[in-house]
Amino acid sequence: MTRNIGIIGDSIAHGYFDEEESGWVSRLAKLILKDHRGEYVFNNLSQAGDNIADAANRAIFEVLSRHFDLIIVNIGINDIRRRQNSNLTLDFSEGARIMYWQKLLDILSLTRATIVVADLLPIVEGKYSIEANLIRRTSDVVRYNEIISEICKERHIHLFAQSEKWQTRNTKELYQDATHPNAKGHQLIAEDMYAYLTEQKLL
Repeated sequence: MTRNIGIIGDSIAHGYFDEEESGWVSRLAKLILKDHRGEYVFNNLSQAGDNIADAANRAIFEVLSRHFDLIIVNIGINDIRRRQNSNLTLDFSEGARIMYWQKLLDILSLTRATIVVADLLPIVEGKYSIEANLIRRTSDVVRYNEIISEICKERHIHLFAQSEKWQTRNTKELYQDATHPNAKGHQLIAEDMYAYLTEQKLL
């Protein structure tokens, strides 16, 4: 019986700046189907620019109308935008982010699917110019990943904690800009995710 894998995310999961493929989701699908030929189909529901509220609101229509066996969530980088030299994020307080994460996971829990949440990749702040208007800060990513980890632990949801591993990598060579991986970066995400899904016996 064919199993259905769904992906909820933003521009990173959508595949931005992967000039060779369609991003890490497409690359992950190839890795999975190489060892599990004909066993899986994939639905990438990711939308560039989406934040956690967008994901929660769209999930009501796009997830509940499908029958997923596994759902991978890779969202959040657009929740921590701020203006240069500002101490305030633009869109979401911590409380608002937590509320929308709970809403999204409540919706996903209505399905039969196993849920895997990926934490946020590091920011390469050195790639921002002094003229950059909207930025993300490494400190915001670290704190947000703590929140995501706490929510997953409380709800007994699988956490694909990739951020720490990426701290040891030469991110300047793996990113197109401050937030988006290039083709090499997308391939590493796919390989890491495939290894995680295999180790956790989720495939």
